[in-house]
Amino acid sequence: WVTTSLGLGIDPTFFHTFFMQKQIHFLNGDALLAIFPASIPGDQLICRECLVEGPVHEKELTVFFNARASYLNQQYQTSAVEKYSERVASQFYQLQALATANTILTLWFEDDLFCQVNLWFTLSLLHQINDPKKIYLARPPKHTPYGFGGLTEKELSLCFKRRVLISSLAPWNNLWEAYRDNNLAALLDVAQSLKTQYPFVLPAVSAHIARIPTHNHQGRPKEHLKTIVKELGTTQFAPVYRAFCQTEAIYGFGDLTVKRLLDEAIEELNTDE
Repeated sequence: WVTTSLGLGIDPTFFHTFFMQKQIHFLNGDALLAIFPASIPGDQLICRECLVEGPVHEKELTVFFNARASYLNQQYQTSAVEKYSERVASQFYQLQALATANTILTLWFEDDLFCQVNLWFTLSLLHQINDPKKIYLARPPKHTPYGFGGLTEKELSLCFKRRVLISSLAPWNNLWEAYRDNNLAALLDVAQSLKTQYPFVLPAVSAHIARIPTHNHQGRPKEHLKTIVKELGTTQFAPVYRAFCQTEAIYGFGDLTVKRLLDEAIEELNTDE
């Protein structure tokens, strides 16, 4: 091997290629893929889940994904089981398969609850495969309703350069398990323990706790939608959705989720009258 330079027919670039670590980027959606800078090296996988809603209690992965596919198909009529397996579940399976010692993973997630729950699940999956060492988190420089979508190519490249190494996956696994089991006390405890190193976790956890209905309160998102409807004097979706995204960006809800919540809020307002 050391005689390569003596002309024994071995390409000198072989050593670089052989030992070079593969870069994998796990993006928080297809919108980021569409604007992802070509200058950033590596392959991309896409997180297309919305674990912020629906069943998450199954522990066996195949059963978990089947439950998710059934829920999304029933709730939104947008994802048949076969389509879910191809476009959603496959991305997580590929991520697990690629998370080896020779792979550098960069997870691109934002600070809102929607993104955070997906991140906790992703890191929990990676925790189950012997805690790979080189996992980084790339985030937008500040929390906005637009997240990565509001950044230029140069700004996205800067996010990559400023990515943070996740030194241990155990706390993130604990976050996911607490969320999955609806153990709010444990969820808050873990978020508090991460406050110094990852201060963006606690606001997301607090937002999750605030959205849970009580005996006289339908949860922060729905109650705020009722307030918006009253203040704007309209139930039209477009203006209500814009107002909600501006004031409740911490949730990161998409239009389908907000539409469902708005329909429920309007029905409750009509019942109250």
